Amino acid sequence: MTTARQFVLVVIVSLLIAVFVLSPRREHAAILAGEGRHREAIALLQHRLAGAPHDPDLIAALGRSFAALGEVHQAIDAFDTYLAMRPDDRAAREREAELLLRSGLMDRYLDAVARVVTERPSPARVTWLVELYRLHGRVNDEIGTLQNYAGRGILEVPELERLGALLAERGDWRDAQQWLEEADLNAPPETSAGRLLLLEVLIHNNEVDQIYKRAQAWIAAWRSPFLAGRVILRVAQSGDAVTASKLALSYIDMMPDDALGIVGLFVSKGRQDLARQMLLRWADGTSKTNATQLHTFIQDSALVGDVTVPLGKFLRLVRSGSDPAMEGQLAEELVNTFGRPALAAIRPLLSNELLLMRPLFAAQLALSEGNGEMARWYLNQIDPAELPSERLMDWLTLEHRVENDADVYRRLRMLWNDGRLPAELMPRLADEAAKSGNVTAQDLIWNLVRR
Repeated sequence: MTTARQFVLVVIVSLLIAVFVLSPRREHAAILAGEGRHREAIALLQHRLAGAPHDPDLIAALGRSFAALGEVHQAIDAFDTYLAMRPDDRAAREREAELLLRSGLMDRYLDAVARVVTERPSPARVTWLVELYRLHGRVNDEIGTLQNYAGRGILEVPELERLGALLAERGDWRDAQQWLEEADLNAPPETSAGRLLLLEVLIHNNEVDQIYKRAQAWIAAWRSPFLAGRVILRVAQSGDAVTASKLALSYIDMMPDDALGIVGLFVSKGRQDLARQMLLRWADGTSKTNATQLHTFIQDSALVGDVTVPLGKFLRLVRSGSDPAMEGQLAEELVNTFGRPALAAIRPLLSNELLLMRPLFAAQLALSEGNGEMARWYLNQIDPAELPSERLMDWLTLEHRVENDADVYRRLRMLWNDGRLPAELMPRLADEAAKSGNVTAQDLIWNLVRR
């Protein structure tokens, strides 16, 4: 080997030795930690800290290696020391919070989370913190945190509602109203829980104008008979009959097709006054109704115990010359529900055209007046195949009142032969055959029924 080459080799070796000797031990420790050799990394770091006890980078590295080995308490001690030197290191603070949770030091963990939230507030972080406070029963801290962030536009609607609920529980009704109103402004139209709580607070604070304004808006947005009935009933129970009445009538005007669904609720809760007001408004304000609505209207009137409301509706229909089918249904419903007093009031107004629209009702009426021939005539106008299934037995009962058993059997047999006998009447046809002594026909019919 030449002298020149020997010289170069010596220089290279010297440089390598210098790099090894002079390179910071912390880098060597990082290499060891990166290879998973944390025990060796800790030993090296502790040796280095003996000479530089206030080096934050060495302390942080020590904490990370302790944490990697699962030695949580030593890791926490290291991070405590580090954060005392560098309190603004958010990543280290979040890492320590994780370690505190693992260690079961819940009070310290919650305090650490609170510091993280304070440094980097966001809706998600605040929600996380208050849920932790709630989970661990730290109500004062939960309220304080919610109040701290409520006015800063950070809280979501559920947190504003939670703050309102907590303040209301403590009797702080005015502040509760403030934050519940804020939640109301930002909540989706269909939500109800926070708004029902706000209603309770408004009632307690005697905010009559606010109750009407907000409740009317909620009812219009919800489009729900259940929720509307709940709000109106609660306002009535609070003693504010005027506002309850205004809301009930407003609901009728907004949703006439659904409004009758809550009349029964008011009656069941002893609020016949509200129920009657709604029935009157509905009867006055609706001109086009279907069979289901008319039936519900009559049944609700019966619950209220007031025949005058449906009688008034019937009179208006007759005077306006409206659809005879509607008049006929209302007349029949009235008589079937309220009996002779209703019949006596409307009998002079029952035209032949109306009765022809309701021949089954007309037959019942004729029989009640002792006119069997007229009843028979009306029954002959009826095609049982076109009757609702629930009215078939009414028809058959009336047939027996105007005809003998043999004639009833003959009519049923003719309908069967023509293929127009409803299936529901097949067993009755067999019974009528037996009454007439036609056992063969009875057996044949029963065999067909059983198939």
